[in-house]
Amino acid sequence: VETVSSEKVKPQGKVSLSCLLNVLDGVASQEGRVLIMTTNHVERLDGALIRPSRVDKQVAFGLADKDIIAQLFCNVYSHSNDDVADEGVQVEDDDIVEQLAADFADKVPQLEFSPAEIMSFLLENRQSPGVAVENVQQWTIRMREEKKKMKRADSWVLSA
Repeated sequence: VETVSSEKVKPQGKVSLSCLLNVLDGVASQEGRVLIMTTNHVERLDGALIRPSRVDKQVAFGLADKDIIAQLFCNVYSHSNDDVADEGVQVEDDDIVEQLAADFADKVPQLEFSPAEIMSFLLENRQSPGVAVENVQQWTIRMREEKKKMKRADSWVLSA
């Protein structure tokens, strides 16, 4: 008499490099396909994975400088004639948005925060560009404190 275990076998969730390369280059690969890969640690990737023809273009996204900070602000708060304003969202003239963007960029430290972190803050404050400018210094202090609290051992990133 066979007994069936009630335990479910969980998949490992790991794929070998060989398996990944076979998927990328094997029989099922398609001509004209665009594959986008992301990593926070390109230096940890095997050279076979990122050799030319597998990875034709590498783009590094660094921390935001003053120009990127101002562009992000304008992307969130500038509007076109085709835009329909959401209820409760303050719409400013684009000249005012550009001035507020310059003020915002002056208040955000350069090369300290990622564009994603800044965009997240802007979207949280999308109701009013003026409010975003008013609140950014408190956000900067809060983000710095959160980053200090995060220890490498607490991070999901494995050490090198």
